[in-house]
Amino acid sequence: MRTRRYAASVALACAAAISACTAGRGLPTLDEATSRLAADADLLLRSSSLRRSAPQHIDDGSCLPGEVRGSLRAESERVDASSGLREKLQAMGYAEIADDLDLRDGHQDVTVLRDPRTLLTFELTVARATGVRLVGTTTCYAAS
Repeated sequence: MRTRRYAASVALACAAAISACTAGRGLPTLDEATSRLAADADLLLRSSSLRRSAPQHIDDGSCLPGEVRGSLRAESERVDASSGLREKLQAMGYAEIADDLDLRDGHQDVTVLRDPRTLLTFELTVARATGVRLVGTTTCYAAS
């Protein structure tokens, strides 16, 4: 009986230690997330005519005070540059969280997709008059 209790206590302690170690690995750091965002954008834009900006850390009011997030933009004046971008993002593991039915304003179509593992987000906007804009962002992180 005593051995059984001891074994159960050891098993629970091991399970707690494993959970604590894996919980710390949840999200990447801001720099890792920004690098991953840039890599995903490069993979996505490889066959399109969109021009990508350099990734940057921004404090744009969408995060709490003292937090920043990574961001990048890609743009093209050609509306056809958006061809297949939504499908490519979905194939890369991004799930649609909002579409143009939610965000439609008559002049542009907007789709927002997020990777549920890394919380990276891409907003794809196709405006008939001005072209295509793709904005990628990370989740908010404490400023260092």
